[in-house]
Amino acid sequence: MVRDVLIQRGRHGGPVELYDKYRSQVHVVVIDLDVQRSPEQQELVKEYYKGYISHVLVLDAHSEPLYNQAGEVDSRIIEDLFKRSAEQ
Repeated sequence: MVRDVLIQRGRHGGPVELYDKYRSQVHVVVIDLDVQRSPEQQELVKEYYKGYISHVLVLDAHSEPLYNQAGEVDSRIIEDLFKRSAEQ
């Protein structure tokens, strides 16, 4: 299962259409830096977040990053990652 992590500040929309489409295949974690985080969320922030909002991280089933970039990302790029990961 792919794990998609979106790190953001405040309440911003995300690629909801992808989450709805792949919800049975993708575990989505949204981390809002303005609220208290769980230990698991804090570990993801510590390991991957580099100080820029927003930050999109897609991990494979083995917690290896498939995508790890700050800034806006075209949802087609993330969807392609989901599809390729599901085929493996």
